[in-house]
Amino acid sequence: MAIESPSYKVIKKDGRFELRDYERFITASVVVSSDSFNSAGNQGFGALADFIFGNNTASGSIAMTAPVSTQKMESEKIAMTVPVDTKSLGPDRYLVSFTMPASYSLTSLPKPNNTDIKIKQFGSHRTAALKFAGYTQEDKILKKIAELKKWCRQNKLKTIGGAVVSRFDAPWKPGFLRHNEVSFNVE
Repeated sequence: MAIESPSYKVIKKDGRFELRDYERFITASVVVSSDSFNSAGNQGFGALADFIFGNNTASGSIAMTAPVSTQKMESEKIAMTVPVDTKSLGPDRYLVSFTMPASYSLTSLPKPNNTDIKIKQFGSHRTAALKFAGYTQEDKILKKIAELKKWCRQNKLKTIGGAVVSRFDAPWKPGFLRHNEVSFNVE
């Protein structure tokens, strides 16, 4: 059984790089303080899993989706963010997100009982992405972000907001089989 992911159309493919047009989707997100993308993803996962496993207004489960996305909150203009007071955020704050199943709308999705979790709908948008396998050590993530930034510059794509690190697999999956991505929203 495949796990649902956000729908998109590939506009351009260049090896492991893709330019994509995403359809509308909803996320549940939490802001955490951390020293790395990996640590932030691990911290945020627990609260978000608690929400989809039943700590919500319906007291019911919401299907697990992929990916688990993590974005370092670098500025007040973050393309994939939730309503938070960004003036209080320091350099070690990350936004960790689960995409909600496409069958939900903002009105039909159960609300989280944890007020730290925010729900947001994103309209259609364009994203540049770089796929990679293996584990997501911080130095590897930073290298992939630099590669994607370079590709965006070479293709005259203006990035919006910070890089998003997306992990698609369970922690017990062997590294060489893991599917990960870094991405930027682009104009």
